[in-house]
Amino acid sequence: MRRALLLLLLLASGLSFPGCSPVVVVPDEDRLRTTRELEGRRPWLRVSLFVGPFFGDREKALASDQPFPELELLETPGGQPIAPPPAEKVLPPGTPVLIRDVEFPTPWLIARRVIMTPRYQIWVRLEVPGEPRPVILVLPQRTASYQDVKDELERVLSTFDPSRDLQSLSAEQRRAVEHKELLEGMGPGAATMAWGYPERRIVDRPAGKEQWIWPGGRRKAWLEDDRVVRFEAR
Repeated sequence: MRRALLLLLLLASGLSFPGCSPVVVVPDEDRLRTTRELEGRRPWLRVSLFVGPFFGDREKALASDQPFPELELLETPGGQPIAPPPAEKVLPPGTPVLIRDVEFPTPWLIARRVIMTPRYQIWVRLEVPGEPRPVILVLPQRTASYQDVKDELERVLSTFDPSRDLQSLSAEQRRAVEHKELLEGMGPGAATMAWGYPERRIVDRPAGKEQWIWPGGRRKAWLEDDRVVRFEAR
């Protein structure tokens, strides 16, 4: 009884902290399928990822294909986004990783997580060679099924090693990808490795033109005949 009361108090206290929002419930069968089919896999990074401190939990590292200032994983009580500390490094495509586990937010787990972290979302815990901390991918709040988890992971992880694709780029483009920078003249593959997959693509097929828009709308690129001709990052 005392343990249940303590849990309720902890959860209630979380309502005044950033990042508190309703937990999306993933069906039990989808959780079991996620554990069975995804945990323990050893994929490679499909795109470059920023890595840095995991908000208030310095024992973990945060990984994202978005620049950290763009992330909206935590909020102040007034609804203003709280950015994580600055990224420390970039992991390039082809980096091997291990999917250690996928953590679904249960009430008990939420209460145990560090308050100044996105406690109410699904965490995917990766092991990365040379990185002593667990590396955490935070999945979107809308993730509600096994297929959602799989789709989100496939945006950044690959079942084949893309190192050959990276090495096939010019030296200038390869360096840009390794620093998560976009360059004019990049093809779609290089642009994706550098900035990750866009959230939206506006395609004008007769003209051979596309506009790519990344989450939040701060980063955009314009392609003509499968080459980046212009881009902006605000």
